Amino acid sequence: MRFAIVTALMLSISPALASAQTAQQAPPPAPNTMSRQELRDEVTQQRAIIQGRAVRPQRPAGCVSPESRQFDFWLGEWDVSPSGSTSGVTVAESSITLTDQGCVIIEHWRPFGGGHGHSINMFDATDQKWHQTWADANGSRTEFSGVLDSEGVLRLDNLGPSAQGQSPGRRRMNFQRIDDRTVRQWGEVFDDAAQTWNVEWDFTYRRRAGTQ
Repeated sequence: MRFAIVTALMLSISPALASAQTAQQAPPPAPNTMSRQELRDEVTQQRAIIQGRAVRPQRPAGCVSPESRQFDFWLGEWDVSPSGSTSGVTVAESSITLTDQGCVIIEHWRPFGGGHGHSINMFDATDQKWHQTWADANGSRTEFSGVLDSEGVLRLDNLGPSAQGQSPGRRRMNFQRIDDRTVRQWGEVFDDAAQTWNVEWDFTYRRRAGTQ
């Protein structure tokens, strides 16, 4: 589980888009309603497609809604350090890439002192939430889900059980853009007695020089 790895390191589509993506092209007119020239043009085009073994692409629109672009600030090549560290220590590298026509964000997490991991992230227009599935070299898998709040923080609730050795409790992971070259990521655990969220681990991502 990521929280176990991170703790060890610290101690060491909108409805409109969905409609657009599922909409089908209008069917062609019936042959008996087409002019001679229209029929000739269609036969010529179909012959070229058949003879050339070609296709006519009908690609989906991809994810273009404002909501599906909320996490783009995380894209890039990053060096990761404990937040507040003044020693210049880097504990991990992270590559965040966009794929599947802009609908999926893939994380490649490479800590220097622990198992590597990946996450797949996407905005689901059905429930209007971000979802993340995390899997790592320890054989762990964790699900997260959440939204971007009014303060510009993407808060993802940990939907899985507490990892072995962790105190029980609700946990969440947070992402915040600081500026074009800096992102903060931190984890919190909820204190039921005090009814407060307490920071459990805290990282700063700094964009690697010469990358975007």
